[in-house]
Amino acid sequence: MDAGNTRSNDRRWKRQSKREADIVLLCNPKAGGRWKELANILDSDEAAHVRRIVTDSVEDIAPAVAGLDAKLVCTYGGDGTIQRILDHMFTANSHDPDTVLALLGGGTMNVTSRWLGFGSSPGNNFRHVVNAFRSGDLLLKEVPLMRVKAGNKIHHGFTFGMGPVVHILDAYERGEKGKIAAIKIAAQSAVAAFLKLGSAKDMLEEMTGTVTLDDEVLPYDTYSAIFTNVTGQINPGIEPFKSERTRESFHTACYAVSSREFAVALPFIARGLIPVDLAGMLRKWGRGKLAEPIDTDPRYVNRSASRMVIETNEPIYTVDGEILQKPEGPIEVTIGPTLKLAVGPKANLSQALQAARSAFRGK
Repeated sequence: MDAGNTRSNDRRWKRQSKREADIVLLCNPKAGGRWKELANILDSDEAAHVRRIVTDSVEDIAPAVAGLDAKLVCTYGGDGTIQRILDHMFTANSHDPDTVLALLGGGTMNVTSRWLGFGSSPGNNFRHVVNAFRSGDLLLKEVPLMRVKAGNKIHHGFTFGMGPVVHILDAYERGEKGKIAAIKIAAQSAVAAFLKLGSAKDMLEEMTGTVTLDDEVLPYDTYSAIFTNVTGQINPGIEPFKSERTRESFHTACYAVSSREFAVALPFIARGLIPVDLAGMLRKWGRGKLAEPIDTDPRYVNRSASRMVIETNEPIYTVDGEILQKPEGPIEVTIGPTLKLAVGPKANLSQALQAARSAFRGK
């Protein structure tokens, strides 16, 4: 055997091994229970030389994340799994700012993954990310996270929410999962919102409390929904936010109306339309001022902010779909650390261009 060729092959193998060690595949197989999809990833050629971490439950995520020094972390799991990973990455101050996180999907809720363009199967998403990373063609998107402080607990994520909508989500999470179950819960909630009957009546009681945005106390004390978000999308097809945010701010949407009014306005709010002030419009028409412009509902606050404080006795809240018990005291939402996220194969053109610009500025 040619000694020169042997040494050359050894050098290539060492370079390849070092490059493969930079990739970690972190899997939560309990997320969504899609074992076939996970097997599709683990059996792929792209997974042959990556470090694999397969957890038995979400409680195993903390030790799995501790001490990760990879350049690329591919995660198989839904929004709840991602939220747990973010919490442990940043609470333990163990996050390398150069680490790229790829959200492959695979859970019951994959909102952020789809927003990033990972609309295909998790196996296809994994192969796309690994091959693009190895070739140097992987597009990145830098996204600031929200920091949610409740008592002595701190969470990091993309979406925060409180109010009756979160109670509906809680009922779904505690019951049977799937599209049929989701439709059933939604239908029961819609009926309860209008008739105030049935088991969903208490679930849809408006939350009472005080909301402060950037040191401005909002002039309302009951709310049907409060959300903050950094991606502009709460769920696929639900993009209610109107104002642009900066790297130092997040989107907010607070609606101080009854659950019935909220149910009526929801289809319009979901598309980014601001509800009109019907009472004000009727008063104008009653005075014969038909030509005056229609005002928007002042009870719907939709703007960017850098700090939100909520004081309420509401028992639960959500961060990225995870239902969390609220401790005593206020909840404070601020901007947290910035995360580098991989862009998927189905990202639209504007997202891809924005990601490319972000990656170029980061060099």
